[in-house]
Amino acid sequence: MRIIVKVSTRILEAAGATILFVLTMMVFLNVVLRYGFNSGIMVTEELGRFFLVWLVFAGAILAAGADSHVRVDLFLNKLPRLPKAYVEIACDIIMIYCCWLITAGGWALTKLNVHNYMAVSGVPESWLYGSGFLCGLLIGIVLLFRLVGRIASLGKPIAESEKK
Repeated sequence: MRIIVKVSTRILEAAGATILFVLTMMVFLNVVLRYGFNSGIMVTEELGRFFLVWLVFAGAILAAGADSHVRVDLFLNKLPRLPKAYVEIACDIIMIYCCWLITAGGWALTKLNVHNYMAVSGVPESWLYGSGFLCGLLIGIVLLFRLVGRIASLGKPIAESEKK
């Protein structure tokens, strides 16, 4: 299981880096063409938006896998082990529900826009909205595994280092 997580994390990181590089080059080329030659490439605006959405969602998936999403845990860190575990489990359940909403909404928008195409590039708009579906689904899977791990760890005895 760990090898699957490691490989999928590497793939997402490589895809994110590639998207960021292509996005940067497109914007740079368009700026040079607009200011230097008074022209531009129209397709870069649509593809730039498309790439940026996929980059943000890929980053969100990576952040969920690393458990590094922004959260306020000032009071959570002051709780004892067991109440803290219950709060984390409740938060995971709420986040899984939110992921379900994102996945269902992304799927509905993807189906709705299958026959709509971006004006300049001709890319189906469903590819843009499919990113929300895929992001919600993958983050939901990550959260499910985390939730199962947290529930399984409830019955484990407290280690000596955690007692202090």
